[in-house]
Amino acid sequence: MEMRSLFDWSSVETNGCTIDRDGDTVVLSAQAEGGQVAWSGAPGKVGGVDWSDSRFLVFDALDHEEWAMGVVFRLWAADGASGGDPANTPDMFITMGLMPELRTRLSLPLSALDSQTMFMPRTPGKLKTVIVGERLDPSQIVRLELGVMPCHAPQTVTIDALRMLDSEPDYPVPDMTLVDEIGQYTRKEWPGKSASADEMVAYLRAEHKRAGHERAGRTTGAGGGNRATRAGGGGTEQLKATGAPGTHEATGYFRTHHDGTRWWLVDPDGAPFFSTGPDCVSPKIDCRVDGIEKLFAWLPPKEGKFADAWSQRTTGKGVTSGTFFDFGVANLIRAFGDSWRPAWETIAAHRLREWGFNTIANWSDRGITRTAGLPYVWPLVDFPSTERTIFRDFPDVFSDEYSRNCDRFAAQLEEFRGDPLLIGYFLRNEPTWAFVRDLVIAEELLAVDSAPASRKALAEHLSEIYSGDVNKLAAAWKLDLGSFAELETRAIPHATRLSERAREDLLAFSRKMIRRYVELPSQACRAVDPDHLNLGMRYAFITSELLLEGSDCFDVFSINCYRMDPTDTIEAVGTAVDLPVMIGEYHFGALDRGPVANALRGVETQEDRGIAYRYYLERAAAHPYCVGAHYFTMDDEATLGRFDGENWNIGVQDVCRRPYDEFLAGVLETHDTLFDVAAGKRAPTDRQAREVPRNAF
Repeated sequence: MEMRSLFDWSSVETNGCTIDRDGDTVVLSAQAEGGQVAWSGAPGKVGGVDWSDSRFLVFDALDHEEWAMGVVFRLWAADGASGGDPANTPDMFITMGLMPELRTRLSLPLSALDSQTMFMPRTPGKLKTVIVGERLDPSQIVRLELGVMPCHAPQTVTIDALRMLDSEPDYPVPDMTLVDEIGQYTRKEWPGKSASADEMVAYLRAEHKRAGHERAGRTTGAGGGNRATRAGGGGTEQLKATGAPGTHEATGYFRTHHDGTRWWLVDPDGAPFFSTGPDCVSPKIDCRVDGIEKLFAWLPPKEGKFADAWSQRTTGKGVTSGTFFDFGVANLIRAFGDSWRPAWETIAAHRLREWGFNTIANWSDRGITRTAGLPYVWPLVDFPSTERTIFRDFPDVFSDEYSRNCDRFAAQLEEFRGDPLLIGYFLRNEPTWAFVRDLVIAEELLAVDSAPASRKALAEHLSEIYSGDVNKLAAAWKLDLGSFAELETRAIPHATRLSERAREDLLAFSRKMIRRYVELPSQACRAVDPDHLNLGMRYAFITSELLLEGSDCFDVFSINCYRMDPTDTIEAVGTAVDLPVMIGEYHFGALDRGPVANALRGVETQEDRGIAYRYYLERAAAHPYCVGAHYFTMDDEATLGRFDGENWNIGVQDVCRRPYDEFLAGVLETHDTLFDVAAGKRAPTDRQAREVPRNAF
């Protein structure tokens, strides 16, 4: 490994922080509002290093706090939308997560500045990495800011040997133990933490016995939960036995209905239904362990008793395989041996009913959707793509390859035909191309040569708009262009900046592209399965009104809404598309128990999580467009991070399957009266929890 050059700290700016420098080691102390150091300079020479002749920006970092920390890079480029002006919004944000007290080598490949990958692969010790922004040329970088995210308290981080390298570094990991033998964090104590493996085993066995012998006290039928979330009815023989009359036409499948006041789901027996349930109802709580094995107090052999807890898999397109160990499964094996899966299904199904949930939500185990007798939603996998994409995961949608792959994609619905408990399916989750605010996908099409069919379709579209006169197009776009055919091959970066007419034309074609992106797989799915609801794309948020294109293909518009109050989001989306809205994900985390990161929406305590849950879900249920909201997730994430490094305290229960009692109390209180809120018989609560900043991605 050759050290190319160290960053020059002599002229660094500080904002919201102080630095204490000893040679190439810098201790940065930031205020709770966050803080950063900054370098500015000539394009590609920021920090006194050569960006155009380097491959990796690298440094060693140490989080001095008791919680995970988000390290943030902000970048400006001379040819970017910011124009390189620090008074403007940065062209790119990159956030990397650090575990507390673990010296970690952070490495940013400059190739990642093309923004084609939003979630970077993990390297040993590092938590989640998120890239947000437009593609950048390293040789055009004129400003770099490096610091920490805002947090609930001041933070201190050590930055050691900030440098550029021409090859990827190695990733040393200190000799220390951070995870105990049952998956818990070792450097923190909290009420309810399992004292030992034996105590955990005794608890799980007692819960299994209780689940097998008690009828959940909060259940009125297999159709789900209680009167909080359904008004009788449910679509199974067990539910029909309750004698609860349907209030609408019974079709044998879930459908949508507007009663003149609000939208509802209607269950197979004709009863109004508001869907609430946890995502990721699964026995799995796994962690990528290759390269960080020494941080675990116990990892068993890969063969033998705990073989089911080990897996080897890729973590994304083009990513090399990783080794995963699953403490969720291992703990079940400790308690139930070879019968761990049916034992888990018994406990999980019992708890869902007992806790008043009526839906097994997204990312859940296929086995439990077959055995629990509860309604469920399902994520379709392998959304149709093409060998070469336009931007991130946006395919060449006008190609025959895309059409063929839509048909293959839809075929997976054959398995679900005739199942009355399936509410509906999600086409996909959070397409990463849609994270870029105000992205004009047709502009990205002109910047690359990877989508010949869509390029040809764009040229034909423009030829039609300009009546076949390329000179009219050239004048309108202020572009030297000899023929429409040039548009099929010529790279034209930043084309929306050529003229206002160019922007308008590319926006119009972007609508066509997104409609085709949505319409083709929707039509293919409807042909295979006309009975179940198309629940849409589960967009992370609406970054542009272009994302609403094609929504007429959906029965329900789904969105993941990580806010303290979803009202504005539901209102904006519902009125824009005039469809019922389902929230696919939301959550609240705290730092008083379990993992060391508090999630996308943080509060102070587990009790506050329950307060926030009720406030959010009752406001969702009270809105006339909302037909369901699903909490992310059933279990906490792994202590040292799941596949992408998330390690959040977001579960109804921890890695040992112990519920967070204070949070659960809020869940139960909410579900007791939720249907009355949805039906307009009861006002949603006004009691709110105080939000605290998330401490890491």
